Amino acid sequence: MVSQAPRVAVALVALVALGCSAAPRTPTPIPRATKSPHALILYAILDRDVRLAHVGHTTSPTAARTVIGAGRPIGDVQPLPSVFSDRHQAELVEAERHYASQDYAAALAVLEPAFRDEPRNPFVLEAYGRALYRLRERGQAFAVYRTLVDLLDTEWSSDSANAVTIDLWFVDAYWKVGTLHIDRAEWERAAFEISRALAGGFMWERLAVDQALSYLAKAYAGLDRRDIARYYAERALEQNPRNTFVKRYLDPLWRDNK
Repeated sequence: MVSQAPRVAVALVALVALGCSAAPRTPTPIPRATKSPHALILYAILDRDVRLAHVGHTTSPTAARTVIGAGRPIGDVQPLPSVFSDRHQAELVEAERHYASQDYAAALAVLEPAFRDEPRNPFVLEAYGRALYRLRERGQAFAVYRTLVDLLDTEWSSDSANAVTIDLWFVDAYWKVGTLHIDRAEWERAAFEISRALAGGFMWERLAVDQALSYLAKAYAGLDRRDIARYYAERALEQNPRNTFVKRYLDPLWRDNK
């Protein structure tokens, strides 16, 4: 469940305005990471209108902009509803209690009837998928999270095919489904979902950012975009100089012989 979602100012930390990750050309330029970056380039959502759902008291006349400087406040996350399900609120509360005590199997058992009864309730889907993910039931978790994210995309769809929406109540869902796409070697989709999660910025701790950047390096390596893979590997090392996972993406032998 997402009852722990912060009701704090939201700030995008991403620069998303240079090009599209699916473009056949090499993006120009691919900047080298620096020790004091002002913004993170998210190539998977470049040249797209980024719209944030569930932002209140915005500081901009538009819901979101394509380029926002690091740490620049854009508004507050709207408060979550007090009731997530008219029929299964008690089960959601009990499941959250089990989840907090790391009894994920008990949380899943409590949520089963709610999931069967309300398979389109985003709060039920999020809670159920989170328990499955913790139990390493990754195939089932993928199906649940994919349903949730597709549901959110449908809810916030617009007339613009170029627009991408990030629902700030469910940032963690973009992250988890992105990691599950990594498992399936679905590199482009993985990069897109992880980029959406990172663009939600406020939920991330330092080591979580390191992991997300590492996965982006892996995804772009899988897409044979070595320039972008290198960029994210460098950014991961900024977060965590001990990160050995990404160092192969900086190895000249890997770049020359891949």
